Amino acid sequence: MDQATINFLGRAILKYRKYKLTFVPQKYLVTGKATSVGWADDKELRIATKRPLSTWLDVFVHETCHLDQQAQRPKWHKPREDALGHLDNWLAGKRVDYVDKYIRLVIELEWDCEMRSVRKLARNKLPVDLKQYAQMANAYILGYHWTFNNRKWCKKSYETTRIWSQMPEKIIPLKTALFPSAKLTDPYYD
Repeated sequence: MDQATINFLGRAILKYRKYKLTFVPQKYLVTGKATSVGWADDKELRIATKRPLSTWLDVFVHETCHLDQQAQRPKWHKPREDALGHLDNWLAGKRVDYVDKYIRLVIELEWDCEMRSVRKLARNKLPVDLKQYAQMANAYILGYHWTFNNRKWCKKSYETTRIWSQMPEKIIPLKTALFPSAKLTDPYYD
């Protein structure tokens, strides 16, 4: 681990000390039927660390940015976080009206988080390829459209090279994330 990473993690542990920070030596975290590399809520940030440093480190940065959203824009964050709960219910088979509205709110939440993440990664000189990170972030954000069309989580978006490698090397504009062209969403269906 390089000195910039050590310094960043030390500062992050201090900055987010009101949250329970859990580094789990597993490849994935399992929450119900879902798996992830990390997540954060209003009490805890949890990261699976049995993978390359650059993989779990960028997820850690992403999750800290969700904590920053909560702290800096609580009134903006709350309805978008609630939308994620509605989306989870819909994916579990429950009837949820206005799912398209909730998908757009979640996309706004994740888009803002990805913009923050790129800035934080660059500002802290962390060992993450920013172009590749942006491509994977775009794939993740756009994966919500696949989720909406298929009523299941898009697990393949940022983990499938064939998909993320076709994405722009900078975070796409919010309007594009909300209303993408077929060119951006077609890789999910190839």
